[in-house]
Amino acid sequence: MDSRAKELVTIGDKLFAKKQQWDSLNQEVAENIYPMRADFTQSFTLGDDFSADLMDSYPVQARETLGNTIAALLRQGDWFAVKTGLDEIDEDPANARWLEYATNHFRRLVYDRRANFVRSTNEADHDWVAFGNPVLSVEESPDRSHFLFRTWHPKECAWMLNQVGKIDHNQRNMPMTARNMKLRWPKTLHKDVVQAAEKDPSKEFRVRHIVLPFEEIYGDDKAKRRQYKANPFCSLYIDCDHQEVLGEGPLPVFNYIIPRWRTVSSFPQAFSPAAINSLPDVRMLQSLARILLEQGEKAVDAPMFARGEIFRDAVNRYAGGLTYVDLEADQKIQDAIFTEQPSSGLSFGMEMKQDVRNLIAEAFLLNKIMLPPQQKTAFETQARLEEYRRAILPFTGPIESEYHLPLLDVAFQMAVRNNAFKIDEMPKALSEADVTFTFEGPLNTAEGRQNVQAFQESLQIVAGAAQIDKTVATLIDWQKATKDAVRGTQAPADWFNDEQTQQDAADQQNTVDGLTQAAAALKGGADVGSSVADASLKLQQAGMIQQPSVAA
Repeated sequence: MDSRAKELVTIGDKLFAKKQQWDSLNQEVAENIYPMRADFTQSFTLGDDFSADLMDSYPVQARETLGNTIAALLRQGDWFAVKTGLDEIDEDPANARWLEYATNHFRRLVYDRRANFVRSTNEADHDWVAFGNPVLSVEESPDRSHFLFRTWHPKECAWMLNQVGKIDHNQRNMPMTARNMKLRWPKTLHKDVVQAAEKDPSKEFRVRHIVLPFEEIYGDDKAKRRQYKANPFCSLYIDCDHQEVLGEGPLPVFNYIIPRWRTVSSFPQAFSPAAINSLPDVRMLQSLARILLEQGEKAVDAPMFARGEIFRDAVNRYAGGLTYVDLEADQKIQDAIFTEQPSSGLSFGMEMKQDVRNLIAEAFLLNKIMLPPQQKTAFETQARLEEYRRAILPFTGPIESEYHLPLLDVAFQMAVRNNAFKIDEMPKALSEADVTFTFEGPLNTAEGRQNVQAFQESLQIVAGAAQIDKTVATLIDWQKATKDAVRGTQAPADWFNDEQTQQDAADQQNTVDGLTQAAAALKGGADVGSSVADASLKLQQAGMIQQPSVAA
């Protein structure tokens, strides 16, 4: 038994015990809006009908629509770019070209078909919408040839916050069979696991992966500090059943990404406003759907009442059915059997159901996530886009800052550590700056196009005013305005020359202009000289001026 393993397992058990109520809440949320994830407090078996207890699928469809919107709205095309966040550095042509190279190369790494990025983020998107708290990780493949993005079930993980409110300690349960444990850690297994691997290889043991700051476990161990070489985090795999460390190693970054949508007070777990706000309406909708289904069945196939002394058995109303009755000679069958009249409240119930659906749609932003239709004028279009931006920003803002940015940042740091970029070609200004990411979605693209429109409108205004006052053109720095407008069109960075090239071109143009002006001056002087000479000759011939004397 390892004392370090025992201590970490005890800490983890307490963390998992504290989050049981959160898991119970997520179980109820999942049962109503995400049936395929409703295994927080229970286990699924192959072939289970996930939505067997639901009477109306609208809440599930609402969650599905909003979950799919994240990728469609925020991760289409070239949706991110590597930047420093400092305009004076990012806009320098040499820096911009290297950042564009880094962006394109990093994008290829992220979207490598082996990296599993699309599948992992799609699963995490729906956890974000349903529970407000997905769990992802960025790892290297076993052969270290590509990234490996993974999404984990929130019930399997328990985490802690540091003093600045960031998650830097995570424990993840990962039950493993004895066979797989022997393949992965053949030298550090407990004898019981080795024996099970030989006699019962499918037997499972409790294994836990723990990532935490190095200082928390080896803060006073100088030998470990030299071994870890200033890596700030430690990764350990622990056999919880026998409380032994199976494997450990250093980590340059905290490779778990645990974005949180809406946090409450000091709880380390987060919540989904869409799910929590709609939960009462979802429960009501299921009750209404059950009642209306029953009333609808009665309206289509109404219950019947019959006299027991006349009908021998039940009334056989199926096609071709035969029912024996004992009627008197003057008695009619209509007098012996009655049909229940359908309820008059069915239409009212349908109105209530539609009203509840509208509330659920509003909670899941279904009335806000669609882009506004194209307007007749550019001003109307811009006004509608601004309105749309204000409506959708509370949803998209946290995704970019809490989800996309940490995910890409961790992957980029790991790529730099693995020498995936041409660091030797990086300009000095970039090597001294921190790297961040900017995101290019429909909203940001529309914002960039504003510079293009502003440039065009400014050019028209100044051109008109210059006809009255030519000095108006000097009010605007046209070189900077042109650069900003071209950047607003999403032009590639290699279209821009660096400062030295621009200066050389300007000097060359000034030289050409000077030579042109000198040639024009010489030509003008020659013309003047020729004209003066011709005039002097004609005046001499007329005798109006004397010819110059010739010295002897």
